[in-house]
Amino acid sequence: MRNSEPGVEEVVSWLREQLGGALLEAKVTGRRRAFVRVDREHFKAAMIALKELGMDFLEALTGIDEGNNIEVIAHVGRSASIAVKTTVPKEDPRLPSLVYLYPGAEIYEREVWEMLGVVFEGNPRLARTFLPENWPKGVYPLRRDYEPKHPEPLR
Repeated sequence: MRNSEPGVEEVVSWLREQLGGALLEAKVTGRRRAFVRVDREHFKAAMIALKELGMDFLEALTGIDEGNNIEVIAHVGRSASIAVKTTVPKEDPRLPSLVYLYPGAEIYEREVWEMLGVVFEGNPRLARTFLPENWPKGVYPLRRDYEPKHPEPLR
């Protein structure tokens, strides 16, 4: 247990120490903010390292369609806010679930799964939350290739 909360520079240094070359990029973007990038094979290790350091609040988990890949960003914090970025290929969009570290991740993972198709392995409740039950399987409305059936605005 730590006696004091780490600053953003200390968090980034800790990740460099824990992950070595698996930390692909790290950038401090503000007095209490940073982003880091890891490949998906080291996503879980990065999140465990942050949790061990006291980053015990999951602020958000988001996803962005980047063309051939989907970028997933886990925002965690306490004394600093760290955005952990990774990418998964659209043809194999899998990541380990964060529910075992951050129970609140369940709803975020459900949304990213439902809207972008990223499967969070180990999430016991990946189920529809926002889309209707009759929504076509394999159709993800936040992917760039999604074409709505009604492109005209509803009036």
